[in-house]
Amino acid sequence: MSGAPRFLIVKLAAAGDVLLTTALARALRSAYPQATLGWITTAYAAPLLQHNPDVDELRVLRTPSGWQWLRALRNWQRRYGPSMILLAHRSRWLYATARLSGGGQVLAFGHTVPYRLEQHRLEQLAHLLAAAGIRAPAALRPRLQLSASELVSGEALWQDAGARTRWALAPGGASNPWSAMPNRVWPRERFLELAQRACAAGVALRWIGGAGDRDGVDWICRRLPEGARGNLAGVLPLRHSAGVIAAADLVIGNDSLPLVLAQALDRPALGMYGPTPAAQIHAPDQPFVQGLAGCGPCYDPRAGVRGQAYRCRHARCLEQVSVDAVWSSAQLYLRR
Repeated sequence: MSGAPRFLIVKLAAAGDVLLTTALARALRSAYPQATLGWITTAYAAPLLQHNPDVDELRVLRTPSGWQWLRALRNWQRRYGPSMILLAHRSRWLYATARLSGGGQVLAFGHTVPYRLEQHRLEQLAHLLAAAGIRAPAALRPRLQLSASELVSGEALWQDAGARTRWALAPGGASNPWSAMPNRVWPRERFLELAQRACAAGVALRWIGGAGDRDGVDWICRRLPEGARGNLAGVLPLRHSAGVIAAADLVIGNDSLPLVLAQALDRPALGMYGPTPAAQIHAPDQPFVQGLAGCGPCYDPRAGVRGQAYRCRHARCLEQVSVDAVWSSAQLYLRR
């Protein structure tokens, strides 16, 4: 590729997937420091891309409608001309409209780039890079760039922790504006028992999550000593929650955004997985506990909300994840 190339990444949702795809932008920037790199995403996920040094321009769809998508694509083309479009989706419609726009070569999962379900999601991104003629680095790593004030604010919320171990717990998640998978959530009674063990070991706790998680976290916190009731779920903006994670020794949570936030901030993360496969999702070299009930992991993104993981009403797999198993891994992150 001669001259300064132009790349346009298209990843609209979900939030954790958008953040993971920043590994793609990071590798593109490393290979072509002078490239122009844009990104089209949704308003829901856009905060995760703010201040990212690998992205020159962010185009945000207020609602993920076809008209807004086409307009964002055309506006990019008018300003920058033909670009290589890296479509990190399998959508036939997005692929077809991107090709018809005449904006440049389109690389997309399931169309010009193989989509292998059994591979880790970072390996899948490496296939997009290979199709673009770029050799992926040995370790693809997502990036979340927090400002100095966001880091300071996050640290301040641990002020009373002193020299104690800091754990950020995320007992909710498993939903986004378009779908929900409540069977991806570890039972709250087990989060409570885990927190009680942590308190007995002198661990400082902070509880993070979205507005929809607050009632569940309240239920847990009411049963804990006063000093362990740091319920920040639904209180902090997303990036300030990330600041709390940046100052933590460990993040423990379900298969949801906080685990990817930890990965993008180079913080340890311990995940509990049931219907979704940790081996294809969780941060490499980070601990996880996979619940197995003889019927999964059953999540298949190709099936969408019609898949078994969304239709299952009883998460027997997550019930197989014991507090002992999680505690055994978490103890490795106690400050000595």
